[in-house]
Amino acid sequence: MPLGEDILLARHGDRILEMTQDRKNNTTRALLSDGTSDTASNFLVSLNALAAVTPAERFGKVAGDYSADRLPVSRQEIRLMVRLSVAWAVVSTAIVGGLTWAIYSYGDPATLTQIMGSSF
Repeated sequence: MPLGEDILLARHGDRILEMTQDRKNNTTRALLSDGTSDTASNFLVSLNALAAVTPAERFGKVAGDYSADRLPVSRQEIRLMVRLSVAWAVVSTAIVGGLTWAIYSYGDPATLTQIMGSSF
């Protein structure tokens, strides 16, 4: 079932007398019981709208919205999240570096056996 039929059924329900497909425009047309008609797209997003916006244009729009502080998230919240992310990366790098050093320093099987044996 095309998406347009679902949309029209949700809008009008049992008032629909007839539905036809307009393959040229990728829409579904419904004739209603009061003599009017309604159409709905068979796509969630217009294919022309997707082709018109390139990733560079989308990035430019988001950057402009960030500069003008029009995003749903404020600039202060974004800065806080960046700081937390950098702090988390530093701590994670230190932990991984420390574990790597410990493995290379004490990675000898004889030393590991001695460490495990001395703890009991």
